[in-house]
Amino acid sequence: MTNKSPGVLDWILLITKRDLLISSKRSASYITPVAFFLIIVSLFPLAFGPEQKQLSSMASNIIWIAALLSSLLAIEGIFNNDFNDGTLEQIIMSGEPLFLLVIAKVFCHWLIAGAPIVVSSLLAGIFLYFSFENTLVLIFSLTLGSLLFSLLGAFGGALSLGKSPVLSTIIVLPFSIPVLILGTSCFNASINQQDYIVYLLYLGSLVAIGLPGLSVAIATSIKINYE
Repeated sequence: MTNKSPGVLDWILLITKRDLLISSKRSASYITPVAFFLIIVSLFPLAFGPEQKQLSSMASNIIWIAALLSSLLAIEGIFNNDFNDGTLEQIIMSGEPLFLLVIAKVFCHWLIAGAPIVVSSLLAGIFLYFSFENTLVLIFSLTLGSLLFSLLGAFGGALSLGKSPVLSTIIVLPFSIPVLILGTSCFNASINQQDYIVYLLYLGSLVAIGLPGLSVAIATSIKINYE
């Protein structure tokens, strides 16, 4: 009886379980981004006063910038640890489509760093006097935006493998500007009772294009580091 070699689904499940298990043992990997996000959001009412109209006018900028900066804190852990201990090389040597395995790692990064920020946005809504509808719009837009931040973070991490994490941050920030613009525009439209669906569609389109496109670019960048 011959042993069946692991397929791509087995590798995806293995990578997902491994990354989530390691992160569960390193509480700072998911607590730090959330704590940083909440600190930034909660400091703005203290700095500018509790006036609802003033806070609402700045709310989208506050939350989206806080979400971006919080996601950047976890960029280094996407590939660098696996690169240093040789796990990434084993993944490449598996012979499976690397871009699919990259998607698995990006999804794990989003679960660790992005999803908690989306959940924490409920508290941000309380701090900044959001209505129920505005809070829902924030959650939907942040879900899409945080997925894009994870993809861009993985792209920056792949390009800066073995180098300073500051380099990956420098790479990611310019590409994050369109996401910030769409995210803030979406929320501002919701606050002003305008049509915000179009901005959600734009964000969804970026995710649909970026998930396969950036995953291939990330996989190519990783392979170049080993050539």
